[in-house]
Amino acid sequence: MFNNEEDLILVEEILIGKIRSFEILVSKYELTILKFIYSMLRDKETAEDVTQEVFITVYNKLDTFDTKYKFYNWIMRIAKNKAIDYVRKTSKVNEHSIDEVFNLSSKESSPEEIVEYKETKEKIQEYINGLESIDRQIIIMRYLNNITFNDISTILSISESSVKRRYYKIKEQFKKHIAVERGCEYEL
Repeated sequence: MFNNEEDLILVEEILIGKIRSFEILVSKYELTILKFIYSMLRDKETAEDVTQEVFITVYNKLDTFDTKYKFYNWIMRIAKNKAIDYVRKTSKVNEHSIDEVFNLSSKESSPEEIVEYKETKEKIQEYINGLESIDRQIIIMRYLNNITFNDISTILSISESSVKRRYYKIKEQFKKHIAVERGCEYEL
């Protein structure tokens, strides 16, 4: 989905004034950035506004992008910084449903499966909502955006081993959490 060579071509075209290339870049990254920012802010309208700020910054700072690095990592770091700036300004994270992030429903399911799915989804949302911001970002980037551990570490400015350690710890804690909810014994 995110091909760095294609991105670099678009960047070069934007820098020589091809506005259509910027539109292509925006359409390519907009949903990913929106989901990422939403995972941090948990408010759709605010996430949309901050996403727009990201693209304004990208456009204005594109000449500073170092082509030795992946464009994806650069734009995601801008997104992270914009979201953090917003949180600092408002000093609180909004608490809204993350249904847009977990748009996983199936139209072919039986009523029983739909009920079970909704209950499972609620448990997952509840668990993710209870995580620290950085852990929530790691889970969402890894599961929803299929981002590599290396890229997550670059975006969040922490070591890859720290990302992996947090990721696997969260997964293990979630397994324990589900086992307790179901009344099962959890084996290590």
